[in-house]
Amino acid sequence: MRTRDETQADIAMRTPVAARQAAYTVISVVAALTSVGIWLLMIVDEERSVGAATLEMAVKFTNVTVVLVGVVAAWIALDAAPSPARAIAHLTVMVMAVVTAIVNAVLLDPTLPSGWWGVVDLSQHYAIPVAVVAAWATLGPPAEVPASSSGWVVVVPFAWLMFVLARGMVTESYPYDFLDAAEHGWVRVVATVSALFVAMLAIGASISTVDRRRSHDARSS
Repeated sequence: MRTRDETQADIAMRTPVAARQAAYTVISVVAALTSVGIWLLMIVDEERSVGAATLEMAVKFTNVTVVLVGVVAAWIALDAAPSPARAIAHLTVMVMAVVTAIVNAVLLDPTLPSGWWGVVDLSQHYAIPVAVVAAWATLGPPAEVPASSSGWVVVVPFAWLMFVLARGMVTESYPYDFLDAAEHGWVRVVATVSALFVAMLAIGASISTVDRRRSHDARSS
């Protein structure tokens, strides 16, 4: 026969997990709706073909970030058991989301467009980055990655960069002006990209450090 105190303790332990699953479910749904909304707007508003719109989803870093946020958030919501792979994936999408917001504010035009484009822009550049970081900060799960594995956070961004640069050399079209070497020169492009990757590594290391300290404090208490 379980005592009242034991039952209340079990409820207290389950509540953070339930709240976390609910929060990440919402994030996953918002990310999915945002991604579908962008894809549909490219087809309907910009009159692109389905293939061209789908390719554009892979060309824009922000679009890739939102899709991956949705996938990882669903992973966290559906599977409460932590794993090294999920920690790396979680850390990666947080870093990508934060960098997306920073680049939009610093290197791009942060002004919201009108209509439905403004809605999806607000979601992908502001709401989703804030939600991802806020959920991690208040509900977890820890994105604690060993220092030896911290470089994994730039694998997806680096693969994306190689793809868009190779594509740009063929099409002479780049998703972001600061990647256009023909206009700015390779020295400036490499310097800008290098600064962004250093920022990604620094953000990832900072998040992991916070989680290691929180884990240490939890074990000590």
